Amino acid sequence: MRVIGRKGGLARAALYGNFGTPEGRRRGGLHSIQTHTKQKTGFKVLKSITIPGHSDRLAELLGILVGDGHVGLYQASVVTNSDTDLQHAVFIQTLVEELFKIRVSLSYRRDKRACNLIISSKSVCQFLMSQGIPQGNKITGGVRIPSWIRKKPLYRKAFVRGLFDTDGCVYLDTHHFGQKVYRNLGMAFANQSLPLLSFFRETLELLELHPTQKTEFRVFLRRKEDIRRYFNLIGSSNKKHLDKVSEYFLLSQQHGGVA
Repeated sequence: MRVIGRKGGLARAALYGNFGTPEGRRRGGLHSIQTHTKQKTGFKVLKSITIPGHSDRLAELLGILVGDGHVGLYQASVVTNSDTDLQHAVFIQTLVEELFKIRVSLSYRRDKRACNLIISSKSVCQFLMSQGIPQGNKITGGVRIPSWIRKKPLYRKAFVRGLFDTDGCVYLDTHHFGQKVYRNLGMAFANQSLPLLSFFRETLELLELHPTQKTEFRVFLRRKEDIRRYFNLIGSSNKKHLDKVSEYFLLSQQHGGVA
């Protein structure tokens, strides 16, 4: 039996190489994949991805996913409004593809007013969880903001940009005084995660802005110059925010400072 076993082992080594070497293990693994594929066993291979280094682009993506994303075991997703956020969804798709070097699915249905971005990669999901985004419910799971983002102002601003572009809004507060109509520009960021709200407000204060928080889950910027400085210092990758701010300041100039 030992002789037969030895002959069988030598025969397999001749086909697939010495299993005690990296090359032998590689050839054996490739043969195993071919066998599983041929026999349709349901065996799956993790997609190869690029692990991105620390950057403002990665920080912005993490802010987006913390704000409006969902991370599961095999897929991560972002669902947005197809009427107002389609261009931002395309931006997110490009961002993910450039960072991880994988294909991302993007579909939308105007009748449902929904735009769905799907990242089908267990490896990406594992990476996102390692960066503080919990699997499943972000509130009960607890969101953790990576220390590398906290320590560098450039990354802080990018993360906040991603947060606000998904969970923030720019609005006009209209009121009448005498015969005049006054329209004041405002910004609001809403989230159920208190650590995220605290980080958002703290970052604005570090930039010498003046956020207010009248409710537990909402942070505001109400001063016109604060809002101007926010978009100068942090900016936005969401066209709907940029359009609304640009429209307001254009009207303000045309009406002598009163929109």
